[in-house]
Amino acid sequence: MKDVKIITIDNRGRIVIPLVTRKSLGLTTNTQLMLVSDSETKEIKITPVGISEEEKPIKFRITMEDIPGALAKIATTFGEMGISLIYGESVIVEKDKIAIWTVISPTPKEITLEELREKLIENGEALNVEVLPLD
Repeated sequence: MKDVKIITIDNRGRIVIPLVTRKSLGLTTNTQLMLVSDSETKEIKITPVGISEEEKPIKFRITMEDIPGALAKIATTFGEMGISLIYGESVIVEKDKIAIWTVISPTPKEITLEELREKLIENGEALNVEVLPLD
């Protein structure tokens, strides 16, 4: 069921999610939310991510060839490492040459970020993998 509310941003940039909405979505204190803003469409989407504070979400910017199956190989590598993806967005930088996939996932527990980076390049055929701060 959809619930539509008009809310206001205060002078510190904060919004209050109404109690009815918090209850219906099961949001409690310290629930982590993902905010996706699109400056072109002037839209904001806020989604609960369902991970704990200990899992600390992390952002990757993965450069790959713009060829069929490239993104699938990289996604498969994440799956083989047991890493769930919370968010992903791909952009073609140069048609038939270069694409970038931005991914947010929980911080891996069983593998270091450097080991994951190497596996994404080796097995997933990524050209470059950057770990970015999630602010």
